[in-house]
Amino acid sequence: MGALNKIFVIFSIIVSINSLPLRTRIDTVTFPSEDVIDPVNFQDNYNINIVNDVSNSTEVEEESLEVDNPNPGNSSEILEDDYELINDVKNNNGVALTKNEFMLTNQIREGMVVTSYEITLEPRVNDGSFSGVALLRVQVQLSTADDSLKFHVEELDIQSVRVAAGAGSNFGDADSIDVDDGILEIETGHEATLYTIEIRYTGSLTKAGLGLYSGSYDTANYVAMNLHPTNARRVFPCIDEPNVHTTISFNFAGVGNYQHVIANSILTDTSTSNEVQFSPMSGVTHLWGMVAHSMNAVNIPITNVILYARPGRSNQDAQANVAINNFFSSFNTWTGKDYESIIDNQDGRLHIMAMPDVDKEWYALSTICIWEPYVLMESGASVIQRKTGLTKLAEAISRQWFGFVMVPDNWRYQWVVTGLGKYAAHRIFKDFQTDPLGLDESLIDVNAVFVSDIIQESLLHDAYTVALPLEAADDLFEEDEIRENINGLVKTKAPAILHMLSMILSQDPEKDHIKDAAAALLQTDALSNINSRNFYDTVNGFWNSEPNKLIDDVIDFMEIWTLQNNYPLIRVDLRQGGVVVTQERFGYSSRPQINYMIPISYTTSINPNFDNIYPVMVMETTQSFDMVLDEEDWVLFNIQGQGYYRVNYDNELWERIIEALEDPDQRSIIHPINRATLVDDSLNLARAGKIDYEIAFRVVLTMEHETEYVVWKAFLRSMDFLRVRLLAYVDDDEDLDPAIYRRMVRRSIVALENELGFTPELNVNEPAMTSLVRGLVMRHACTIGYQPCIAAAIDWFRDPNNKDAVNPNIPADLRPAVFCANVMSGGNEERDLLLEYIETLNNAHERVVVLESLACSQDSNYIQSLLDQTIAANSPYNTEERSRIFKSIVTSTGPQNVRIALNFLSLRTIEIRNMYGGAEKLEEIIHVVARNLGDRDMANDFTNWVNSLFSELDDSLLTAERARDEVQQDLLWDNIHLDYVYEWIDENDAHTVMVSVLLITLGLFVTLFNQ
Repeated sequence: MGALNKIFVIFSIIVSINSLPLRTRIDTVTFPSEDVIDPVNFQDNYNINIVNDVSNSTEVEEESLEVDNPNPGNSSEILEDDYELINDVKNNNGVALTKNEFMLTNQIREGMVVTSYEITLEPRVNDGSFSGVALLRVQVQLSTADDSLKFHVEELDIQSVRVAAGAGSNFGDADSIDVDDGILEIETGHEATLYTIEIRYTGSLTKAGLGLYSGSYDTANYVAMNLHPTNARRVFPCIDEPNVHTTISFNFAGVGNYQHVIANSILTDTSTSNEVQFSPMSGVTHLWGMVAHSMNAVNIPITNVILYARPGRSNQDAQANVAINNFFSSFNTWTGKDYESIIDNQDGRLHIMAMPDVDKEWYALSTICIWEPYVLMESGASVIQRKTGLTKLAEAISRQWFGFVMVPDNWRYQWVVTGLGKYAAHRIFKDFQTDPLGLDESLIDVNAVFVSDIIQESLLHDAYTVALPLEAADDLFEEDEIRENINGLVKTKAPAILHMLSMILSQDPEKDHIKDAAAALLQTDALSNINSRNFYDTVNGFWNSEPNKLIDDVIDFMEIWTLQNNYPLIRVDLRQGGVVVTQERFGYSSRPQINYMIPISYTTSINPNFDNIYPVMVMETTQSFDMVLDEEDWVLFNIQGQGYYRVNYDNELWERIIEALEDPDQRSIIHPINRATLVDDSLNLARAGKIDYEIAFRVVLTMEHETEYVVWKAFLRSMDFLRVRLLAYVDDDEDLDPAIYRRMVRRSIVALENELGFTPELNVNEPAMTSLVRGLVMRHACTIGYQPCIAAAIDWFRDPNNKDAVNPNIPADLRPAVFCANVMSGGNEERDLLLEYIETLNNAHERVVVLESLACSQDSNYIQSLLDQTIAANSPYNTEERSRIFKSIVTSTGPQNVRIALNFLSLRTIEIRNMYGGAEKLEEIIHVVARNLGDRDMANDFTNWVNSLFSELDDSLLTAERARDEVQQDLLWDNIHLDYVYEWIDENDAHTVMVSVLLITLGLFVTLFNQ
């Protein structure tokens, strides 16, 4: 049968299925080796995965084969143009594909696919190794039958390879095998198009949450398998690209001593105590997971959902159970796809394991391994633990849909999956924390948290010249590039951009076209691949019905935000009769101009309205806004900071805004989130040289009236850049004031200290956001040596009934500040008390709080010994605790500890990678160190280490080089601004001087009075 007839048969069968929607996409087609098609037994001989696509677009992309049937009622009518679609499908090199060649493409070896894997693994925890047997069904295209077979085998030791041609079992040794740079190459000795390959091999059990690994808790251990994103190659020989679908079955030997052995699919009837076998299930390699453990099922929060925790933690699950119940039910409704029907052979239950020692994102179906502090919370848990933990829990459950059901075509499109998953998680978390009556003050303000932790956090890092765009220009295949992509800005920028898009698409709060599109895309078969165009087309399908549109096309709007790094800055200038708004591309250094489509919202002091957050228009070029503003009137753009951009004003408008912020009554009119954006924008505009630091500091000093969390979070995030540099600047110069940064904080903290204080009343239920902001500010103030804060911390520290013990009644949100301040200002005695206290704890979050506080020590010898303990073979700290301790050493105090940590990082790179959790954790701490290098000497040392041929950075070099470039960009700021910033603070401290004189006078008066 000729190629054209083959294609005709395929499309005839597709369009004859009446249940398919108007438009379908052939996602995978697996052809047999023979050049013959039996139309009668077509479905038996071919594996076809058809993905429904609700979009009305007829454009054909290189990533997929799409067919539009203009007359779905007549299944016999097919356009002649449809035949040409096959010729438009290209391989990765842009070459047209024909016949059965067109779906046998991957990066490692063209013309080859693995149609099924049967993997048997035997972990040996005692010696930290495992053995494996992989039985692979491999199909190759006839034109490439002479080529060797290739598989990824990172860090695996291949013992033997046997080959059988066809589907038989007549195995013989391969002609030759070779492993080079993580690639197993097999010369089969045959010229067949179908093989059965048996590979025996061994590997190492890591303790880092990568691949097949072992962990421990108390006196017990567990074994788990996390293959995301490219760690399948560390467990079995594979082709592990996200668009390569196959059938996988796993068997595990030697795990009979564990009470629970759980994986994606159901157990087979043939499972025994010696070997646990799971049913075959279609999928892609990185979506498989397994956990063998003996933890307790502490509760069943909802039908078919089970939460596991280690023994002794069963009294800490109440909050998690309520949240899991809500989140799981909400995702079933939000997505429109019932969890239990995701895929055939799945384990219909969702098993959530609170893991004590590893914090890694988990994408496998039916199983969620999540770090214990995110799940187990005591009745008096801190608000910061609830905020972080509940967010992480919602995101983890979200990945059962956005990450398993929805998979990127290539890792360059991970932003769509991550963005939709986090978008959904925050929407559901917000609903969970919303009281319709507004009376429950124990709830978290999720809108404020989203703006602060997602939008503003992303704006900070996206301003660097070397920031990565959301979508890479080319497909990603290399591990380092994949890690950089999925662990970087994608996590914050993607949901921020989708949030902004949702408000552009409809100004009706009851309509959410992002949700509509996500639900439609999830209605396809499980494990459907998606790229940005699929997403845009689907959104367009829903949004096209909107009567009043702010944009003409979703693609035109989105591509400028996703294909380029950075973001826009709008400038607002007064003119007669209103204001003129212009735009430019924002960055910490000069960037080529790009015109963005920017959603505009604004309000004025004449008729302030901060509740209508929806844009009134989308601006692409200079825009005039008519309004009547008197001499003291102000206008503010980007209501509640919902747009992904910054706003600058001319000097006159800044003056009016600052005057309003200085007046407590006028200030209260401005929404707290807009007060936060004014602080965040002004400090970053000054950092980029767009305004003078005098304007930014005048905005900052109005913080003396501020008590809201979101504003203080913006202040501390942006001021931390100055803290790091000012502390290093004054460190070695006796002529400079070592308290220069503290003077700014002292000027800013007035209202918070006076109205909230550092000593909240015990046994009083105060609003959650009040506890959150007090803990946040007190931790910062104590760390920089603000004496009233330190005095309060010292007063809190010891048990009033036993001065040789830590006070057990310290409010949970104050413990980080209290512990850090006492370690920093004390010595061995305070550290010993905390080490004794930690032995009494039964909560992992509180244990981490203590360990991070030990990093506040000013004793260089102790800090060095603490770092040494993190990489010791017999370390008292688990995998996740090690990296947390390191990061706290870098961020908690001043340049002295940063220098010690930098030296440790450069000398012990290999041990850090191995003991902290692999390349991903190493790269985390590289970025943390880079952002805390306060002077040129440390920056040069860091740069020299990265550039050295002996850095031992291995495949983390790419990330280190990007961090190095950010450090060099920051050094340019030092050259231009640092002297001026110091002098401005030093010369504009009149308020502090006045307060000091007043306090001295008052003290003398009290002394005279007492005499």
